[in-house]
Amino acid sequence: MSNFLNELLPAESIARPFDAATHLDRLGLEYYVNFYELFEPPFQVTGTDPRFVYLSEQYKKVISICLQVVRDRMGLAMVLGAVGTGKSSICSIMRSRLSARADYRVAYLDDLAATPSQLMVNILHEYGLEPVSRQVEALKRQFKSLLVEETQKAGNSLVLLVDESQTATKYNLELLRQLLNFETGNEKLVQIILFGQEELSRKVAARPNFLSRIVSQVRLEKLGRNDTIRLIRYRLSMAGAEYNLFSDEALVALADFSKGIPREACKVGYHSMLLGASRQERVITPATVHEAALLAQGSKSVEPDPDFFDGPDEEGL
Repeated sequence: MSNFLNELLPAESIARPFDAATHLDRLGLEYYVNFYELFEPPFQVTGTDPRFVYLSEQYKKVISICLQVVRDRMGLAMVLGAVGTGKSSICSIMRSRLSARADYRVAYLDDLAATPSQLMVNILHEYGLEPVSRQVEALKRQFKSLLVEETQKAGNSLVLLVDESQTATKYNLELLRQLLNFETGNEKLVQIILFGQEELSRKVAARPNFLSRIVSQVRLEKLGRNDTIRLIRYRLSMAGAEYNLFSDEALVALADFSKGIPREACKVGYHSMLLGASRQERVITPATVHEAALLAQGSKSVEPDPDFFDGPDEEGL
């Protein structure tokens, strides 16, 4: 198992030559990258580049648990966490590393709010198949044929990674349960890992037949201050930083403003570097981080509008 997990680790940061000619336009838009002599931006909030994921002990544990379910063909695992805690990042790591293995076929989904027939179409497309029908039962039969061909004849493992799973409808949870019924005498033919916010756990709890299929449930907690600082330093190192761009006090301030949420750390870090470069600060100060936090997070005294809490939009809008 340890060798399997090691294959998921991001590659070591390797210094690579900087080609100014091919990056000139981008550096024109990202002055701070040039100012701090980096290869690339360290705090991208959009996207889930596996290279920049700091594997804390918590992340390693979660990945290990999910891989055990996949390796042993146990069927279903669920990863829960608040917004910004890194669920999509872990999903991205697993997708990247498993896809690199010849004996794994990996599909990725992020919309469990689709109709069941569209969900089956999406799954088949992810595995490179054209649907033979728009009828759910026919699509399920096609999927079962794929499972048998790949797992029993070719010896491969099929993995379905589902991000944003809190969007699932009860119909799609039931559909996934039915897909898990495809099995041999001692193993599931498809391995499903769900990644979602806490809303997912409430939906699953309302469907005991689905809940009973979950072999492992894990929750991502907020990072502590030390791990948040390690995350910041790791991302800077991967981006090519050759010295400490933040003072020790600034790192502590950034970690505290993020409250242990990786996405918040990236937002505050991004604005800190923008401000630092504009002020010609070779080493970013706590005052700059404080101002960056205001830009990234706004005033904490603002009360949310109850009409805009997350939830289904009204029909017709």
